[in-house]
Amino acid sequence: MKKNILLLCTGYPYTTDSGFGYHVAKDLEKLKLPDNVEFMDVGESACMMLSVIDGMDKLIVVDVFQTGEPPGTLVRLKPEKVPLTVDGVTDVPKYHLIETLEQIRLIGQCPETIFIGVVPKDTKTESKMLTPQIKKRIPEVIEMIFKEINA
Repeated sequence: MKKNILLLCTGYPYTTDSGFGYHVAKDLEKLKLPDNVEFMDVGESACMMLSVIDGMDKLIVVDVFQTGEPPGTLVRLKPEKVPLTVDGVTDVPKYHLIETLEQIRLIGQCPETIFIGVVPKDTKTESKMLTPQIKKRIPEVIEMIFKEINA
């Protein structure tokens, strides 16, 4: 029996590399995903998906992650490894998503959750464009997503 998988692409598309998940979503929209995969581009509102996440077998979240590694580094993290601060400031959307997953764990069955993405280069410049170093990582992240779907 195939797992019911929810794929959430997150990010703010108007601040350079913060829009990575949005750009991944635009590429995923052109592809055929398996029938057992529900796909959503949710901006920075992933934490608002409580009723959608609850009951899924697997959750894949696509975003940027400030891990301290060099920009462009591919990232695959479990929830407990997701960095929740950037330069000493709380990454509010990620914090709330982790909080939401904890709530689901308390009221029901929390799905196996994997965070996939890249370490950003620029998250401060106002632009709809990704930096070239980050944009070129999109195909590899999509490949990682399909590996998770097929695992």
